[in-house]
Amino acid sequence: MAVEAVGDEMHGWFDVVPELWSPGTTTVRASVAASVADAVLGFHAIRALAPRLPVTLELDVHLFDEVNGVERVNGRSRVVKAGQSVVVTSMDFHDDAGRLVGFGSGSFMAIPNPGFSSPPIEAVLAHFAEPHPGLSAPLAERIGCVRTEPATAVLPCTPEVYNASKAINGGLLTVAVEEAALSGDPGAARIESLHIRFLRAIRVGPAIAVADVHRGMARVEVRDASSDRVAAIATTRSGTAQPPR
Repeated sequence: MAVEAVGDEMHGWFDVVPELWSPGTTTVRASVAASVADAVLGFHAIRALAPRLPVTLELDVHLFDEVNGVERVNGRSRVVKAGQSVVVTSMDFHDDAGRLVGFGSGSFMAIPNPGFSSPPIEAVLAHFAEPHPGLSAPLAERIGCVRTEPATAVLPCTPEVYNASKAINGGLLTVAVEEAALSGDPGAARIESLHIRFLRAIRVGPAIAVADVHRGMARVEVRDASSDRVAAIATTRSGTAQPPR
């Protein structure tokens, strides 16, 4: 992923390699789009709330059939509203031809702990000026997310998934949500829409996502196994077939 500031907007892009596909398809995972949105939209929050460190409150992404087979996804994001403590943002996803293939949004708040501060936005953008090396394994495998039984997925707390506050990154937590929803719906090929609301940070874990699936719609509850407290609630909608390219 690479990101640049263009006026008040943030523009980013990433190449859709097989490691980012939903299993058994050539379509990018919704959790990948969510992770990218969490990062890019979070840059707006860093700029608006600095020096306070922002954390994600809510995140949603929705991918159209046209995203199937796309080799590069481009994102354009903007601030919808910025208050003193909360920032609301929006993002559109396009292919290289400029065709809209999805959209998303996110809201962020300044973390109340003064012991955490955000890095300068200039340093963050410099770090993401060029794409980083690709994954060496499928995304879920790379971060250790495992389907332990139907409708259940577990994501351990490791440095691979930490954010700046040493908790599981919100975007990567959606991988567990997606895996739980897919494993609980044998007829599903991919997740088309995903919304997640974060309730508390997971710093010990592991995170356990459990999905309740009804006709392609799932309600997913994520708990911190160390405390058995609910850390996030999510909803997803699945697609039952891979869309045509």
